[in-house]
Amino acid sequence: MSDARSDIERLIFTCDMRNDAGDFDGVGELFAHATIGIAGMAEVACEGAQGTADQFRSVTRVYPEGGARTHHLSTNLIIEIDEVAGTATCSSHYMMYQQTDDLPLQPINAGRNFDTFERVAGVWRWKRRYITVLLSGDMSHHLVQDTTPFT
Repeated sequence: MSDARSDIERLIFTCDMRNDAGDFDGVGELFAHATIGIAGMAEVACEGAQGTADQFRSVTRVYPEGGARTHHLSTNLIIEIDEVAGTATCSSHYMMYQQTDDLPLQPINAGRNFDTFERVAGVWRWKRRYITVLLSGDMSHHLVQDTTPFT
C-alpha cells in the first residue's frame, strides 16, 4: 500500500526530473487536471496536460542532447494531508541550477511552490501549483530569447 506523503513527494521530484530532461509532455501529464500560476505574472499561466506541455516547450531552451542543462532541486517540503477529504497541500522551496558550454554552474532561479493535490480513485494528482519567484539570476541560457517563463 502506498503512503500519501511518499506519493506526493514522488510527484514533485518526478516533475523536477522531467523538467531537467526536457520531457515537457511528461511534465504536462503530471498537471493533466491542474493549473499553474505564478505570482506577479498570471493566476493561471497554463492548464491541463497539453497547455502545460506547450507552455514549457515554448519558453524553455532545449539543448542538442534533449535536456535543458538544468538541475531543479525541491526542498523543505511541508506536506499536510487530509485523508478523509482526499486533499493535500505542500509548501516547498526550489532552486534551479544550470551549466552550459558558455555558462559556469550556478543557481539561476529560486523561490517557493505552493501545491494542492487531490486523491481520485486512490491516486494522488496535482490540482494547482502556485510559484513565487524570490531570486533570479542569469536566465538567458534557460529561456528562449525574449520570453518570460509564464506569460
